[in-house]
Amino acid sequence: MSKKHLKNINAPRTWPIERKKKVWITRPNSGNHSLKDSMPLSVIFIDILGYAKTSREIKKILALGEIKVNGKVRKDRKFPVGIFDVIELPEENYRLLYNNRGKFYLDKIDKKDTLVLYQVYNKTILGKNKVQLNFSTGENLITDNKEIKTGDSVIIKDKKIKEVLKFEKGAPIYLTGGKHVGMVGKVDIFDSNKVIFADGKEKYQTMKKFGFVIGKDKPMINIKTR
Repeated sequence: MSKKHLKNINAPRTWPIERKKKVWITRPNSGNHSLKDSMPLSVIFIDILGYAKTSREIKKILALGEIKVNGKVRKDRKFPVGIFDVIELPEENYRLLYNNRGKFYLDKIDKKDTLVLYQVYNKTILGKNKVQLNFSTGENLITDNKEIKTGDSVIIKDKKIKEVLKFEKGAPIYLTGGKHVGMVGKVDIFDSNKVIFADGKEKYQTMKKFGFVIGKDKPMINIKTR
């Protein structure tokens, strides 16, 4: 598969697109997310929302500087949007999620529900008092909070950690992969590799890395599971 071009039929199965509608489709820039875990803004606006028909049209829309991803203006049509990223338009807001078949969908949300959660992918010790947190989005942040662990989620405001959502018993999680993708449940038992979570009275097991903490006692964001 070419690094610059992508045939529509070879696009990741996570993309909810019509495979035979056209020959080529926009490949997202490399960086924050893997190919299967992201979609470029061009695909979102042309193939999903239908707000543009051509690359020229989406370029004009983005050039206005009114489209934000996770609170930052984005003007590159190839910018990769990943799971849980929030897309803000002048009159509409969306969060990118997975349905129970592992395909992306745009969950329309209210302006008040545009909270962005960052999952700690790993961390790097920089010195006696500093830790670099590396997030699943590809971004990072330096903090003096050494209690934050891989798998926790954080809320960031003004480039500082406002709140930490611990991966712990009772924490609500959203499943980003595995056969339970798209489900929401509460952590019951876990170790470094696996987690057992509860969905009502039923309990399921999956890989811990698929559990994205979305709150403390209850979810801090509204999710319409599909």
